[in-house]
Amino acid sequence: MKIHVDQLGYRPDSEKCAVLTAESEPKGWAYLKSEDGTTSVELSISAFGSDSYSGDSVWTVDFSDIKSEGRYFIEYYDCSRSGGEAESPVRSDVFSISRTVYQDVFKDLIHMFYFMRCGCELPEKYAGAYHHKSCHDGPTLRYDDGAMLPPMTGGWHDAGDYGRYTTPGAVAAAHLLYAYELYSQKCPDLLIPESGNGVPDILNECRYELEWLLKMQKEDGSAYHKLTTEKFSPFIMPEEDREQMVLYPISSMATADLGAIAALGARIYQRYDMAFATKMKKAAIAARNFLADHPDLIGFRNPPGNATGGYWDWDDRDERMWMYAELYRLTGDSKDLEMLQLLSGDNNPPKYPPELLASPFFKKLNLPQSVDKTVLGWGQVGGLAGMSVVFAPADTFPDELVSVFFDAFREKADSLLALTKQNGYRLAMPRDGFVWGSNMNVMNCAATLLTASFLTGNTEYVTAAEENVHYLLGRNPLDTSYVTGHGAHAFRNPHNRPTASDGVDEPYPGLVSGGPNAHPMDEPARAVIPEGAPPMCCFLDDVGSFSTNEIAIYWNSITVLVFAYFA
Repeated sequence: MKIHVDQLGYRPDSEKCAVLTAESEPKGWAYLKSEDGTTSVELSISAFGSDSYSGDSVWTVDFSDIKSEGRYFIEYYDCSRSGGEAESPVRSDVFSISRTVYQDVFKDLIHMFYFMRCGCELPEKYAGAYHHKSCHDGPTLRYDDGAMLPPMTGGWHDAGDYGRYTTPGAVAAAHLLYAYELYSQKCPDLLIPESGNGVPDILNECRYELEWLLKMQKEDGSAYHKLTTEKFSPFIMPEEDREQMVLYPISSMATADLGAIAALGARIYQRYDMAFATKMKKAAIAARNFLADHPDLIGFRNPPGNATGGYWDWDDRDERMWMYAELYRLTGDSKDLEMLQLLSGDNNPPKYPPELLASPFFKKLNLPQSVDKTVLGWGQVGGLAGMSVVFAPADTFPDELVSVFFDAFREKADSLLALTKQNGYRLAMPRDGFVWGSNMNVMNCAATLLTASFLTGNTEYVTAAEENVHYLLGRNPLDTSYVTGHGAHAFRNPHNRPTASDGVDEPYPGLVSGGPNAHPMDEPARAVIPEGAPPMCCFLDDVGSFSTNEIAIYWNSITVLVFAYFA
C-alpha cells in the first residue's frame, strides 16, 4: 500500500487529493496531520477502481476542505488484518499547503536556461558549483559548400546533447515569451549576468537565444535547420567538446519558426529595445518573403554521416500558420491575414514536392487535411498560432477567425477534462501521450486547458490542468518528482552531458525529465521495463536512459508556461 501526493504540495483554494494504491480494498482510516502535531483530521476514502494507465488499484483520499497553510502528511491506518486493531500506519511524504507552493520551482524552471547557454563561460558567481568554461566557440563549417565561417556562438544547448536547433529553440523561446506576456508580474528575478539592466530576467534569458536564432538566417530570409557536430559527443563537459561544428541546410519549418519567433519577439521587446525589435521584425518579414516564393515543403533529413537530432517534420502548414499569425498581429498586413485564414481552414492539404510524394515512406504517413490548432510542441505549433490569435487585443483578428481557434481550444479542453474522470491519477492526457518526452505532452495538455479557461471562464479546466502539475511533482505510480531538486523523490540522473560530467552529486535544479515512455528505445530502460508494462510505469532514472530520462529546453519551457499560472 502507498499514498501518492504532490511532493511540493497544494494551493489552499484548489482541489486537493492523494491517491492510495493497494492490492485489496482498504478497511481502515485516513487522517491528514500537520507536521507540528496540532492538526489531525479524518478524511474520506472513495474507490476509483483499476487504472489502466498505471495498472494500480486506486482509491482517492480527498482533503480539499483543508485550506490552512502549513506542512502536512497523510496517514492511513489499516485494520483489515488484525481483528480491528490498526497496524502501523502508512504515511505519505510531507507536503505544503501554501499560496506560494510553486514559486521556488517556477524560478528554477526558468533559471535552467542559463545553465543551457552555449558559447560563453558560466562563472561561479552565477552558476555556483555548475560553473564551466566557454564552449563551442570555434569556426563553423557550412555543410552546403564546405565554407569555413566565423564562430556562431550563442543560444541554448538543445537537450542532453550539445546541439542547437532552430525549430526547438524558437518554440522554447515562444513558451517563455508567452509566459512573460501573460504573467509578467509573476516572473522572478534571476541570478544571471544581465540582471539589473532594467529588462525582466526572463526576457534577458530569451534574448540570449534570439540573438543566436538571428544568426541562423541566411540573407535570402531562409533559416538553417541546425548547428551541431556530426555525431553526439561522449559524456564530457561542453568545453571539452572540440569537434567541428557544422551548419546544416535550410528547411521551410525552421524558416517559418524563425519568422514566427522573430515577429513575436519584435512585439515583446519593442518596449525595451526598439533597435533589437526592429532587427527581429526585419528577420520575420524576410522569412515570410522567402516562404512566399517557396510554397512547397522544404524538408530536412540528416545527410550522410550526420547522427545528431533530425527534428524533421513532414508538414510545415502549422509552422507557416504560426508565422502568419504573429506577423499579422505585429504588422496588420492583410496578406498575412489571408494566408492565416487559408492555413487555418478545414480543407487545406499540404503542398509537397514531387520527389517527396513519390517516397514509399512518405505514403505511409497519412497526414491530416487540417492542422491541429491547439498543440504547443516542437513538431506541432498550431497552438502557438492559436495563442497569438485568442490573446490578441479585441478587434485585432476577425471574429470568425477567433472563433475557429476558440472552438478548437474548448473542444480539446473538454476531451481532456473527460480523461481526468477516467484516470485514477486524474491525469488529463490521452494514453497514447506516453512517448519520448511524455512530460511535454502532460504540460501541453495543461497549457491547452488553461488557455480554454481564459477563453470560457470555466474553472474546471484550471482544476484539470493542476492535476497534471500534481502528476509531474510526484502524484504518480512511481512516486517520482520529474523536476530535479524539487520533491522528496526527485529524479537525480538525467540524460544530460554536463550534469553527468561535472563531478557534482546533484544535478542543477529545475530540469524536467522526459518521463515515462511506453516504447523505450535505450538498453538500460529495456533491460528493466517489461514489455507491455503500463505506460505510467515505463520510466528509469538512469543517465543512460535517453528515451525516458533526457532533458530538453522545450520540455522545460512548456512547464514554465504552465507553472506561471499557478506560481
